[in-house]
Amino acid sequence: MIILDNSVLSAFTRLALFNKLQELFAKVYISEDIYEEYSKKWKKQIPSWISIRKIEKKIDFEKVPLSLSPADLSVIKLVLSLKVPIASDDRELRSFAKHLGITITGSLGIIKMLFKQRIIKSKEEYLDILQALSQDIFLTNELYKWALEE
Repeated sequence: MIILDNSVLSAFTRLALFNKLQELFAKVYISEDIYEEYSKKWKKQIPSWISIRKIEKKIDFEKVPLSLSPADLSVIKLVLSLKVPIASDDRELRSFAKHLGITITGSLGIIKMLFKQRIIKSKEEYLDILQALSQDIFLTNELYKWALEE
């Protein structure tokens, strides 16, 4: 199980990898706010196997970074409610999640898992996907090196 934010949803939309994501995770969740944000940007529906969750319980945070949007906070609240990892490429959201002790990955981490699990079948396909991902997010040399480690 995993919860996605808009940055990862958008990356997987651009990379056309939703079908592979479904093979990796038994359950994928997004918050209602993330769905609204994604729908406005992409004018698309999300795949039916992604569960949209409304945040039921009120959770207050101390010292929330001003740069986090209500949608970002809805992701954090959903993670704390369901107690599952989050996938985000948003630096501020990742930093705040880490501060709260939340397990976090991003598009690159998921793509590496897809390759390790042989859902992405060839090294050539994997490298092509990494190249395409680098147009969405900044990949440092260290991140590329990490992605290529066996």
